Amino acid sequence: MRKKQACGFSFIEILIVLAITLFLGYKLLNLYFKQPALDKETEKALLEQGIVTTNYQTTANTVRNKIQNIQKQHTDQLMEIK
Repeated sequence: MRKKQACGFSFIEILIVLAITLFLGYKLLNLYFKQPALDKETEKALLEQGIVTTNYQTTANTVRNKIQNIQKQHTDQLMEIK
């Protein structure tokens, strides 16, 4: 009888440890992927250029928009030359 109780208790302990480990891993990965790792000088330079660096998604979107604006400006300049 004691053997079954000990085995059941061990299983519950393993489940609790696994749940805590998964939760901590989720939090760490979530923190790692949400915030870009930029030093203050780089972040300041990007903000001066109009690039938002709050997370990777906004950084990618603002860089994409900047590139599209530059391409549009060059296309307009080429049209003026012609």
